Amino acid sequence: MISHYSKYFAYIANKLIVGIEFIQDVMNSLLYFIRNLPIWLRIFYMLRNIPGPPAKFLLGHADAFLSTYNFMETALKWQQSYPVLQKAYLMFYPLVLVYSPDAVQVVLSKKQKHIDKGKVYDTMLPILGDGLITCKAASWSKRRKLLTPAFHFHILESFFEVFKVRTRDYINDLKRSAITLNYVDICPFTKNLTLNIICETALGLPNEERKEQNEIMKAMQRLEEIAIYRCLYPWLLCDWIFKLSKVYRVHERKTKILNSFTDKVINKRREVIAEQDEDGYECAGDEKKNAILIDILLQMKSEGISLSNEEIREEINTFLFAGHNTTNLAINFCLYLLGRHPDIQKTAIAEVDSIFSDCRREPTMDDLKQMKFIDRCIKETLRLYPSVPLIGRTSSEDQPIGNYRIPKDCDVVIIPYIIHRNPEQFPNPEKFNPDNFLPENIKGRHAYSYIPFSAGPRNCIGKRFADILMLTAISWVLREFTIQSLHKQEELKILPKTILEPVNGLHIKLTPRH
Repeated sequence: MISHYSKYFAYIANKLIVGIEFIQDVMNSLLYFIRNLPIWLRIFYMLRNIPGPPAKFLLGHADAFLSTYNFMETALKWQQSYPVLQKAYLMFYPLVLVYSPDAVQVVLSKKQKHIDKGKVYDTMLPILGDGLITCKAASWSKRRKLLTPAFHFHILESFFEVFKVRTRDYINDLKRSAITLNYVDICPFTKNLTLNIICETALGLPNEERKEQNEIMKAMQRLEEIAIYRCLYPWLLCDWIFKLSKVYRVHERKTKILNSFTDKVINKRREVIAEQDEDGYECAGDEKKNAILIDILLQMKSEGISLSNEEIREEINTFLFAGHNTTNLAINFCLYLLGRHPDIQKTAIAEVDSIFSDCRREPTMDDLKQMKFIDRCIKETLRLYPSVPLIGRTSSEDQPIGNYRIPKDCDVVIIPYIIHRNPEQFPNPEKFNPDNFLPENIKGRHAYSYIPFSAGPRNCIGKRFADILMLTAISWVLREFTIQSLHKQEELKILPKTILEPVNGLHIKLTPRH
């Protein structure tokens, strides 16, 4: 009987706590609204001088944003009408979209102060916390300085051993599929490749210990979908309203799955590090094992300050989310485009054959440095299909751009997919042309007309990691197969989420060369 009443009172107490928290959320939102109302009114007032397409009553331009499959086409039309910048309203949420390379430079350049990401990035906090992508300007500089040594070239060389082992597995999987199928969707294969590499280089998880990785990535994917959902319906950016929605319970469950997994891995690695030798590597006879990102973060100190468990979790989740998705897409799109352009593919195959001849050896870092043409193919792929479709910033002060002025505290959106299709910078912009990145063609081009890894101080810290992985995987595929793509480029449907995702996958035919 006592146990029954104790459970009942615990239930009542829990409901009271939830009710009190809800009232606190409502009051905080009300105070936030009152405090920020003058700022919003000022933004709306100043935006009247910035051009933009006609807005619908209450909806603003929400129909364009909600039509996700067609948004890029709409944005391209907007850019033709407003070549420098424009205003747009996602219902009651004001935005400034920036298009010209000069305007992009003003927003992203080191000379400017616009370091904070846009407010919509707050919806990614359950996945990334205050990691390097989402952290505010006040802590970003310190966090970046702490993390930069973890991506030193010598560390990346250690990761390269993992790249080779997992890419060999990837090639073997493709060989088995090429025997039994006419066409394969390359996306699941490459996703598995990048996920395996990220789990091994970031978390030190060998294959036999990755039973949870699919569940974790599904949790990340669901949290990403919820984050996008909140951005498209701006009233859900208000936390207390979001907590009333059905999707909030899913959000909490997936967040718990993700964080408990990462915390478990961190605690396990702490125990392992306690048994390591003085150089910080696990002892295995006389051999030293490859570097692991989580170990580097656990052992890292800067001015006597080390990262806490929560900070490490944030950076590991950031690396898992960003590194896995972006490199996966870049490899897929590059293989697809090579399959659409046999002449370009032939040149790329000739390059790998000149490096490896008939030798079946594994690649080296020196081999990758010789892959000039394939590197240009990758750059051109990222021009046409940048993995990250949107970059957001919050203006830290009133920012003049030409004849216009972006108000302080306004969210600014940069769309690399649109920036990269500027015909003044890239003639015939829809054509796949690796010669766009010949030295003589780069020379006269605006530095901010090509930003697949963002630009300025908050550019991507993992760029070299991605470069090495992309060169390794793509060159190895070209050594083993010729590629034929099923989809025509104009038929390709892409979905701008946090990444630029092909809606129906990328189907290619792989013919073994040997």
